[in-house]
Amino acid sequence: MTILVLGVLATFGALMGVLADILSVWSSHAGQMATAFSVSLEDIAGFYVDKPRWTYVAGNYIGLYFIPLHVLGFFLVFQALKPASLFWSRVFLALALYLTPIGVGMHGSLAFVGDILRSEDAELIQGMRDYWQPWAYSLVIGYAVVSVLILGMILSGKSFYPRWTALVSPIGLVFFSAIAIAILPENLNGLKAFLAITGLNLPLAVLFLVTTWILVKRDEFSLSL
Repeated sequence: MTILVLGVLATFGALMGVLADILSVWSSHAGQMATAFSVSLEDIAGFYVDKPRWTYVAGNYIGLYFIPLHVLGFFLVFQALKPASLFWSRVFLALALYLTPIGVGMHGSLAFVGDILRSEDAELIQGMRDYWQPWAYSLVIGYAVVSVLILGMILSGKSFYPRWTALVSPIGLVFFSAIAIAILPENLNGLKAFLAITGLNLPLAVLFLVTTWILVKRDEFSLSL
């Protein structure tokens, strides 16, 4: 029951993160995001053309108050990775917990990003680039490192995850979404934008759901650090 409650809350938090992504950034206008890791201001600026202001203000608050639930999911992922290596699973947990507030803070900045981009004030946009751009790239680089760590431990065959779950691991889903974005026609820009902007939270929702399912099926193990 503890696992189920934590898993449901974590998956709900990740799905709310997806909703926050849609409200904060999504638009039918073409963006330049080739993958979920494309987070330069130039990549996302196109999404704010004619975007209603209330949407990214609402997305700002949803991201701030629901993405913190990811920490519950990371705790469960840690439990599923633990049999492969206690040391590396602890490294994963430490990195994931460290990255969560960075991601929450960045999501909470998107309302300001939207207002500044829509102002078309070149000096203000350049000033924002100086602090926002390194922040965004630190998040996606950290996400990539954590995702590769998860992938490696799954492929070791020693964790609770079956090896096939590598296909639905975060880095696996980012890879598949990048392929889809590259091959989809331009008349599906809305779908391409959805795959790009939700490419961090949606894979986590899948990961938390799969992890909960796997752990609930286990007969016995310890929810310890």
